[in-house]
Amino acid sequence: MSLSRRRFLRDAVTTGAGLCMSNAFHSVSKANAADSGPITCQVTDARSAQPLAARLRLLDAQDREVVPLGHPESLAEGAQEGDVRFQSRRFAYVDGRFSVDPNRLPLKYQILKGYEYVIAEGTLDPDSVRDGTITIPLSHWSSLSRQGWYSGDIHIHHIAPKTCRLEMDAEDLNVANILTSDFTLDQDQFEGTVNSYSSGRHLIYVNQEFRNHELGHLCLLNLKKLIEPVKEVQPHHYPLHVRVCDEVHSQGGYVSWAHFPSWPGVESPLDVAMEKLDGLEILCVLEPRDLPIFMKQVVPELEANHGLRLWYRYLNCGFRLTATAGTDKMTTFVTVGANRVFARVEGEFNYAGWIEALKAGRTFITNSPLITMNVNGHKPGATLHLNSATDKILQIQAAADSQLPYHHLEIVCNGQVIAEATPTGPRHHAQIHLEFPLRQSGWIAARAYENIESYRAAGIKFSTVHIDKGTLLSDYFGTRRPETIFAHTSPVYVIRDAQPIRSWEDADYYIRYVDRSLQWLTTEAKFASSSDKQASIEAFQGARAIYQKRAEEARLKAR
Repeated sequence: MSLSRRRFLRDAVTTGAGLCMSNAFHSVSKANAADSGPITCQVTDARSAQPLAARLRLLDAQDREVVPLGHPESLAEGAQEGDVRFQSRRFAYVDGRFSVDPNRLPLKYQILKGYEYVIAEGTLDPDSVRDGTITIPLSHWSSLSRQGWYSGDIHIHHIAPKTCRLEMDAEDLNVANILTSDFTLDQDQFEGTVNSYSSGRHLIYVNQEFRNHELGHLCLLNLKKLIEPVKEVQPHHYPLHVRVCDEVHSQGGYVSWAHFPSWPGVESPLDVAMEKLDGLEILCVLEPRDLPIFMKQVVPELEANHGLRLWYRYLNCGFRLTATAGTDKMTTFVTVGANRVFARVEGEFNYAGWIEALKAGRTFITNSPLITMNVNGHKPGATLHLNSATDKILQIQAAADSQLPYHHLEIVCNGQVIAEATPTGPRHHAQIHLEFPLRQSGWIAARAYENIESYRAAGIKFSTVHIDKGTLLSDYFGTRRPETIFAHTSPVYVIRDAQPIRSWEDADYYIRYVDRSLQWLTTEAKFASSSDKQASIEAFQGARAIYQKRAEEARLKAR
């Protein structure tokens, strides 16, 4: 995307051109202003007229930022919760009502509420006031919860549950997983159940991030008790994370590898081979099409293997790994739910049902596009067992709509694009109907994304934290590092003639990854004893044997 095109898109968000939002800075209905006292403003649902929590930005006639009465004029350096400020933009969280000084009118406003409401923009002026109040309606253009889809952020830090409740309500987020960890001070908030500030369709659960800076980080969900050591960071590289995964699963918990694109770590090939991981956090902290930042010395052919491709390679080896997403929010530079995973709950919505949906792979991840896909009528997470003698053609459908613009909708089979469409219209709608010949077992998913080349050409450094100018997405939702507009479904798995999904090239790749991990363990890792070191090496050798076996199975199938 050219720089001129990017400027157009930024202007479109401000003016309403090309985006699914109301006309920019329109005047609401006219009336006489109140003679004195603060002006009360109500944010309501356009259909029900019920109050809505939301995120608000105000500008005066000179485009200077104004905050609602009662909100701090400035945010403390390094503030971790409350109102947010990113990309030189200040936003206030409001619970459906806020007040402004009438002497500051007129004020231009911008109000956001997640990805399923139109971004509202307009002007608060003296003639807009009726009985001391201005009402701002928000239009709900999508309602995925009616189809059983509920959104969650699996990776949040440094926020109290009470504060989190307002922020997740304002961002239209259904599930917030606050992760206590070795670097946080909230271990006393852990309850082993849904937090008391939860209600209805807004659930908070204090869980845990288990970290080792070389082996990797894990998001542990649905915990009944914390996994030791909680503090401090485990000083050695043994026990391995496989022990953590087993302890979590014994509680009925869920394990997702944390911020996988930035930190695949030393141990992810082992945990995947041993089938200890339930999912990978594909959308978190780093643009999924950028290269790993940490422990990159163990990643073979780094320049050709960004986080998204590493996930595809695991899937091509036959490992089933759900796509998950989170923000790794630690400061007010990031909004809760800026990255989120939608999980399709069967039956009544509750936390246990949401976790079961994650386990079943009934998910898609997004930072704006709402994406759907089915294969022969089956949604993500499903497995189709087909006979090539009778089932020769797959019927694949995908669609996406988005609040923010993206450029491509694609269907991917075993990592290769097999169909694509270009979005059009105010909701940036795209759809694909495809008949696809089934030649081998494989996985099928859909993805929607924004072009990344223009950002790179403009010198955007995707690996840098908290930069002043980033991407279109970062302007409106705040992310720790710049990210492009992106969505991806988890796969539908198609098994042809009972043959497993296998790829020699990808299994061989992870053999080389494990070899690099073994080299690191032998020369650099820290162990309390020689027996711990030997146990660790033997575990990785066992993983290598699994990849070797899958490579051989792929060779035999290819003959």
